[in-house]
Parts: sequence; structure tokens; C-alpha cells
Amino acid sequence: MNGGKIRVILLALVDFATFYGVLLLSAWLYKLCGGSYLMLEYFRLWPLGLVLLSCNSFIRIYHGNFFYPGAALGQVEELRRLFFSVTLVYLLIFSYLFATRNVEFYSRAVFMMSWAGTLLFLPLSRWVLRSAMKAFSFGQIHALVAGAGAGGVSLVEELQKNRHIGIVPDAFIDDDVSKIGKSIQNIQVLGKISDAVEIARTAKIDYIIICLPLAVTREKIKILSTYFHHIMIVPDNDVFPTAWTYPIDINDRLGMELRNQLMLQGPRFVKNMFELIMAAMAIFALLPLFILIAFLIKITSRGPIFYRAERLGLDGKTINVLKFRTMYQDAHAELEQMLETKPELRKEWQEKFKISNDPRITPLGQFLRRSSLDELPQFFNVLKGEMAVIGPRPIVEEEKKYYGENYAIVNRVKPGITGYWQVSGRSVTNYSQRVRMDMYYIMNWSVWLDIYILLKTVKEVLFCRGAY
Repeated sequence: MNGGKIRVILLALVDFATFYGVLLLSAWLYKLCGGSYLMLEYFRLWPLGLVLLSCNSFIRIYHGNFFYPGAALGQVEELRRLFFSVTLVYLLIFSYLFATRNVEFYSRAVFMMSWAGTLLFLPLSRWVLRSAMKAFSFGQIHALVAGAGAGGVSLVEELQKNRHIGIVPDAFIDDDVSKIGKSIQNIQVLGKISDAVEIARTAKIDYIIICLPLAVTREKIKILSTYFHHIMIVPDNDVFPTAWTYPIDINDRLGMELRNQLMLQGPRFVKNMFELIMAAMAIFALLPLFILIAFLIKITSRGPIFYRAERLGLDGKTINVLKFRTMYQDAHAELEQMLETKPELRKEWQEKFKISNDPRITPLGQFLRRSSLDELPQFFNVLKGEMAVIGPRPIVEEEKKYYGENYAIVNRVKPGITGYWQVSGRSVTNYSQRVRMDMYYIMNWSVWLDIYILLKTVKEVLFCRGAY
């Protein structure tokens, strides 16, 4: 059995176990709280797990289907489909119980608890399984990569780190004879593209990823289609949208329609309203924490509680981003002196506009930055309409040059407290990666992408990774 089929079978088993386990746990917990029903009735509901697997399969969560598994869905799209699949199962449960008049044997509160619990734990259990498969090298889909140029090498680097997709690049093939026999990213270039079928047959690989110019791809794809069960084509374009790209058949010719969601009035209105409500709720819930942090700042160092950082907002207008103060007074003058006397710090500042182990930061400020608590006052910027909860990172005037022509798109969107860059490496990423991530967010925005970023923000903050 190949790695793809093993992978989808294990995911299905985890889905079943998570669904059934959360249902039984919800019933047990509610019974402890005084629920009056027989636990045996819930044990008899195990076939509902099979209904979930059927729904998941129908909406193609299992890499196409059980028998012909290919590449996994993206994490955001999988989250969206899981929500609809789980919700559909519980709607079917309620419909069945009302139709058979068995509703009195069960608690609606239990089903609501298990619905919410399944939505929370199903993505988590899938992440744990995929992490284990990556760590112990099982359930992986082995692939050839056609093209050992910059695009192919970048893709291999991403696949080697990625836990979600489950594709392992085994070898390169490339028509550049100077590369044949060499090792790139610890992956050997085994031959020319014309040798692909022979190499794949020997290694028992039926998956190929093409990272070639479109003209070459068009020339080679017919030959490769005679052997490979799965062919992935990866265009060499970092900003090409994925979430809102639709294939269109125009008399047997392929067309692609792109939709920029954040430029449409409807989606922007929904996002703005959702984030205003979120900001108001966050300020109300975190008010005691605000007061505590303000008190600690005041007693541990001289200076104001808040720091107002000038950043570029919507349409390039200057806004004052509110933060808890994390530095000693006169930090700006000290920075200029440091940059003049220490070339290595000047280089780091020019690359990241941040300095690791910055001596200007107070001990309390170190903790606030590591935990990202210094950014909590930015919820007031959201209420003022200057920022979004989720969006591209706020930048200073000097950073515009790194965005180039992309800035014309970035300044059409409010900067965010958190965003795709902040949950994908934060300060350890280089500048080109930050720009690419900001552009990806803008071109692929959806409610589900925002939910995904919020969930990852919680994880990054809890582990205090990448921030300083």
C-alpha cells in the first residue's frame, strides 16, 4: 500500500476516534453535571462516526477520495470544509431524532457541546497525526520534482518542513546537464526530464511536481501523463492567488478568473464589523490585565505607560499605533548612537527594523514582547478604524522600498495587530518572506483564513516564538 492511501486511512481513523470520543466525553461530563439519561444510548451512536467519514469523503477532505489520494487541501480550505462536514452531521442527527421521535432519550446540550468540541479537536488531532507521520517518516507521498531551478529548490525547501501536505521530494530531474549528479537541498538530481518515467518506475513513484516554465511544461506534460497518476504544476509566481482562483473552460481552453476579496465592498464590510465586535469584546474581557500591566510598567521604569509608534495605515496615511512601553526613556537617541558605533547592529536594523537582545528594552518589556502583550492596546486602534485585528504588518516609511510595486496593493488594506507573517515565523523571517506573506494574505483573504490566523496566533503567543 502506498503512502498516500496509508495517510488517508489514518486520517479517517483519527476523524472517527475524535468524533466518537468527543461525543462520549461530552455526554459523560454533562451527566456529571446532573444530566438524566443512559450513557448506553450514546455508545450506540457509533455509526454516526461513519456518517462523518462519508461526509468528509463526499466533500473531498481525504485528498480527493480514499482510492485515489493526491495532495492534501490547504490548511485554511480544510478547516472550512471540516466545519461544514461536522455541522452537516449534527444537523442530520437532529433531523433523525425528530423524525424517529427519539429526541427524549438524548440531551440537546450534549450534542451542542460535542459539535463545538469536535470543531475544536478535529483539526488538532489531524495536526498531531500529521506531525507524527512527518517525524517518523510514514504515510508520506513520495514525489519527483521536475526543475532544479530557484522555483523547484524553494518548493523542496518548503515541502521538507511542511507537516500538512505529506509530500516527500525524493529526487530532482532537470535538463541542465551541469546539475545532474549533484545534491541540492540534500536531494539528488538523477537525470533529465526525459528520464522521468524510468527513474519513477525504478523508485516506484507515481507523483511528479513540475516547476518549469509553462512552455516546457506544455511540451513535457503529455509524455509524463502516460505514467504518473498525479501531476502537480507549480507556477513560479509567489503572489498568484490560490483561494479565490477559479478555472474556466472556454471552448476547451483553460482560463483563470482571479477575485481580490478585500477589494470588494461586501467582504470588507463583513470583516470590519466582525473585527470591531472582536476588539470591543477583547478590551472588555482584558481590562483587568490592561490595568495590571500599566501598574507594572509604572513601578518598574520611568516614563509613560503607552508608546505611540508612527506607522503607515490605509492609503499610506500616518497613524499612531498604540503599544505598552517596553523600552527605557530616551530609547530613540540611544538607538542612533548604537547604530553609529556598532556596524553589526546597523546591518540588523536595516534588514529587520528590529534588534535582537536590544539593551534599550526593560526586563518587563522583554516579557511583554515575548508574549506579545505589548500589542494589546492596539485594539483601541481597531475601534478607531485605523487598524484591523488581522491584516498586513504595520510598516514605517523607510520600509516601503522593500515592497516595491506591491505597496500599491498593501496600502489599500488596514494593517493588523496579527497577521499571516506574524504566525509564520515572526521576527525570524527575512524581509522578502514578510512581503510575500503579506501579499498572500491580501490576495487570498477569507473568513476562514482569518480564523486560521487567529488559532495560530494563540499558539504562537503561548509558545512565545519568534518575537523580540
